Amino acid sequence: MLSWLSFFAVFLIAEAADWHYTGEHGTSDWPHEYPDCGLVRQSPIDFPKTEDMIYDSKLTQFQFTGFDDLSRYSLVLHNNGHTAVIKVTGGDLLVEGGGLPGRFKTAQFHFHWGHSDNEGSEHTFDGHSFPLELHIVNYNERYGSLADAASKDLDGLAVLGFWYEVSHNNNDDIAPLIEQLSHVPTKGSSVPLTGFNLAQLLPIHNIQSKSHFFRYPGSLTTPPCFQSVVWTMFQQTIPISSQQLSMFRALHEDQELQSDHYLVDNFRPIQPLNGRVIYRNFEVKAVGETQATQTTKPKRDMRINVRMHLV
Repeated sequence: MLSWLSFFAVFLIAEAADWHYTGEHGTSDWPHEYPDCGLVRQSPIDFPKTEDMIYDSKLTQFQFTGFDDLSRYSLVLHNNGHTAVIKVTGGDLLVEGGGLPGRFKTAQFHFHWGHSDNEGSEHTFDGHSFPLELHIVNYNERYGSLADAASKDLDGLAVLGFWYEVSHNNNDDIAPLIEQLSHVPTKGSSVPLTGFNLAQLLPIHNIQSKSHFFRYPGSLTTPPCFQSVVWTMFQQTIPISSQQLSMFRALHEDQELQSDHYLVDNFRPIQPLNGRVIYRNFEVKAVGETQATQTTKPKRDMRINVRMHLV
């Protein structure tokens, strides 16, 4: 059993697995080939209007350790044919707080995007899609390894999700990453990310106010679809320009640079809630009160107006 789990150690991107988003071995075939993909706590989901979620005061702000210390880790950008993933090695990056059931170690970052600026995110908000979604994958340190944590029910993994929204201007914080995408054009290609601060991917600059986020129990969004994920989606979106988005769409899902098999639309269809409750960490004004509607859906703040403690 352990050897099989190790095969999926980079679970969300399962590089050697024969699965796809469309066609043969596409999302409709996943439950037949990976039984967990047909269970009742699957991801992604469509988040309802904010007022339809339940406020939970125990969802405190997050604490990140080591993300702004380049001496603590090494990074490799890799195209695995399913996504662009940033693999983290050489040091412990820790995430805690936020109502998480323990302290979690960061394993990797990866993205989901579409063929146009109108879609691409895995999770949606009240039916609205975003062009890009970032997932920060973390595993519960009490399980000792990513492979072991992935098989645990409910609390093995914590994935932090961020929506991106199209901006007229480039996002300078992610420019170093965008520039390196051209060096991983085909499946299997990798390049070291030197001098890139992972904190630049997080909305932690210009600290202004408490971060707003949503919480629900779910699964990996790719095979083997283990239902071991505590999901957090942040309300504030991150800006990215159309030009920067186009660099993701220039990647190939195979090893042929001259092929027309571009890596796009790498998102799973929305899954049913099946009675799950979605929580939020902030209160909203009752409908009819001043500015009530302004707090009900994600919106971009060019200042990245989110508060997180960085240690």
